Amino acid sequence: MATGIGVGVVVRRPDGRVLVGRRLAEEGAPLALPGGKLDPGETVERAAVRELSEETGITVAEDAVRVFAAVLVDGWVVPGVLAEVDGVEPELREPAKFGDFAWIAPAQLPDDAFLATRLLLEAVS
Repeated sequence: MATGIGVGVVVRRPDGRVLVGRRLAEEGAPLALPGGKLDPGETVERAAVRELSEETGITVAEDAVRVFAAVLVDGWVVPGVLAEVDGVEPELREPAKFGDFAWIAPAQLPDDAFLATRLLLEAVS
């Protein structure tokens, strides 16, 4: 089995809520963190900043994010990147990929979330 490398971005507000989206591009439309595949030669941090902007319109500086963990799920290595934000709201930039976004308490993550999303939210501090 080939291994892919992706990134999951935990976007967290001061109240502790995190941003998740309904991933329409996947069967069952599970909840997922913003993120995606790394481009060739791209750092994890750069991929996180790019994917976050492409999918949600939220912009953060590369030096304002930090890698906090990595998980291996279904042949994918998925580093988790934390982006702390305040006073921003997501835009639906890729409606074929995400149906909507919501701010949730990590402890209230529904059962239909991607496994990588669940594992990264358990690992973030």
